[in-house]
Amino acid sequence: MFAVTEPGSIPVAYPTWVDWRIERRAAAAAEPLPLAPVATCFCATCWGQGNIWSQAPNGEGLIPHTCPVCDGQGVCPQARPHTA
Repeated sequence: MFAVTEPGSIPVAYPTWVDWRIERRAAAAAEPLPLAPVATCFCATCWGQGNIWSQAPNGEGLIPHTCPVCDGQGVCPQARPHTA
């Protein structure tokens, strides 16, 4: 038995290398997840960044503020098109 540690995960024990290969092949063959949910669009106010830069109170440079439209997520729900 051996343990495999991959970046961003916890160690997982496998009885044999064959079991590990079977699991990795299934994960590699799976359809990749979309970067953003299908029913969303990037925020037009912050351009998908989640922050809006504005002048600092002391006047020395810019500081980020959370976008009030998307609440810092960078994406907004997409409005459904109107049908006649």
